[in-house]
Amino acid sequence: METQISYSQVPSGYPVCLNRECVQAGTCLRQLVEPIIPAHIRCWTIISPKYLATQEGVCSQYRPATKVLFAKGCIGILENLPHKQMLSVVSSLIGHFNPRTYYRIRKGERLLSPAEQHTFLEILKKNGVSHLREFDAYIENYEW
Repeated sequence: METQISYSQVPSGYPVCLNRECVQAGTCLRQLVEPIIPAHIRCWTIISPKYLATQEGVCSQYRPATKVLFAKGCIGILENLPHKQMLSVVSSLIGHFNPRTYYRIRKGERLLSPAEQHTFLEILKKNGVSHLREFDAYIENYEW
């Protein structure tokens, strides 16, 4: 699999893995980041080799090097709800995500992962929303 990752895409302090013996090494973001770290970077965050040696079966640190669709913004969803229902939905979303995170999600400053999108839509359903709309936009990216 040919995966092109630019170091500028990698989140700050992203933990890399140095276990070359791992059967998933060729498709793991944590493995694919290590060779692209520039030489001027003095300190890295790595997953402890001692910790990895204690792991059995599927690696808990594995991150697939495939892009997924993140949702960006939900103003369109909320604006199309009746006012009373919107207030209930917003209250539930704030209760789940916290106020600051909710407002960042709403405006599209914070993207929603596929799992978070599912949670968001479940909250809508629990509040009686039957006609689900799309998020404001979608962005394809790695799930770091």
